[in-house]
Amino acid sequence: MIHVIVGTTTTRNEKNYLPTTTIRSILEDNTVDYATANIMLDGASLQPGDMDKTLADMNITEKCMLIAVVKAANA
Repeated sequence: MIHVIVGTTTTRNEKNYLPTTTIRSILEDNTVDYATANIMLDGASLQPGDMDKTLADMNITEKCMLIAVVKAANA
């Protein structure tokens, strides 16, 4: 099991997931809206196509932080 801290810049949850769990399913499991956010995995922005990669595909073996940073609209 991999310990994942997941959430937004204001709220976070901690859960354990199998290495075969995808980034998208972790975000959906925690009701994180990723459509209007920049997704960061351990401080690095995810690239197109990374959402459906597993934790193992992303070389995560023990723990990680998965945060959605909401994009601010221009005023």
